[in-house]
Amino acid sequence: MKKSMRSLVSAVLAVSMTMAMTACGGGSSATTAAAPETTTAEAAGSAAAETPASGGAYTYSGPRLTLSGADSTGQMYAAAATIATTLGNAIEGLDVDATTSSGSNENALNVHNGEVELGMCSGDAAAAAVAGRGKFENVGPCEDIVCIGAVYASMSNWIALKSSGYEFLHDAKGGTFGVGPAASTTEVSALVGLKAAGITEENSKFQNVTLGDGADNVCNGTMTAAAAFSGPPVGAQLNASVTKECVWLGFTDEELDAVIAENPSYSKQVIPAGTYNGQDKDVPTFGVKTLVICNASADEELIYNLAKALHENAEDMIAGNASLAPLGDPSFMCNELPILLHPGAEKYYKEVGLLK
Repeated sequence: MKKSMRSLVSAVLAVSMTMAMTACGGGSSATTAAAPETTTAEAAGSAAAETPASGGAYTYSGPRLTLSGADSTGQMYAAAATIATTLGNAIEGLDVDATTSSGSNENALNVHNGEVELGMCSGDAAAAAVAGRGKFENVGPCEDIVCIGAVYASMSNWIALKSSGYEFLHDAKGGTFGVGPAASTTEVSALVGLKAAGITEENSKFQNVTLGDGADNVCNGTMTAAAAFSGPPVGAQLNASVTKECVWLGFTDEELDAVIAENPSYSKQVIPAGTYNGQDKDVPTFGVKTLVICNASADEELIYNLAKALHENAEDMIAGNASLAPLGDPSFMCNELPILLHPGAEKYYKEVGLLK
């Protein structure tokens, strides 16, 4: 689907690609095509201009949009599919295709290059792209990547047996900890959390395990606690809570402040009570927001109405995909974001009182 979509809009995107790569700096290794007369953003702008912002319902008459997700078996793609359907149903004349990709880094680069109009992107990857850090060092700062809104959060989920009596991660100091697969986002975040909790390899034991093996090892008593960095509920941990009485370990405010001070892309999050079987209270933790991103050159009225559709249809999206539950708090979408909002989205959030 993604390939056919790119073929459809390749001609009209070339100017956008040229402009975007200029904004990203001369360090980019991407190539650009010859410029046609009209870009996708211009076409969308012309379509939007047919319906004044103050005059009645918005109707879109531009090309189909692509929302790039991730691997088809993962949470990010499932969220993208739900969002694409919601946007298409909410806005007259709009069709949005959810497509697969390798995930956040590819999506950020493709939005920057103009290969897709919309992308799902974890907040840390988006911030790295804008700053030209990490995977984007050879590309340079992609300052044209902006945000329409946050839609869910990947959080640090630490599971332990309820019989342990533990409440916070620091209570388990001296134990054996499953920190996720090597070089995974789970391992990265697990080490951050363990450090904040005063747990090191000098006073405890760390093991690289899959999320499923980690949960299983906790249940069979060979591991004290195991991490997963994902939107709750994490499937493996949810399954474990069906067979054993489990508890999810949180962090103190001081520990969370330390996490965020060293890792500004993270923010304070809560795993709501009832997310897992037997979980009878909220668990304070940290996480990173997953964003819907676009190029700063995208039409303001279009993005205004995309933000509006996301906000007004939050309940339907949550019903279709439990990972989107954070949308139940409207302020989640537009506050404490790691990158700038698109002006159209910012305008909408201010109009409805979600931003000052």
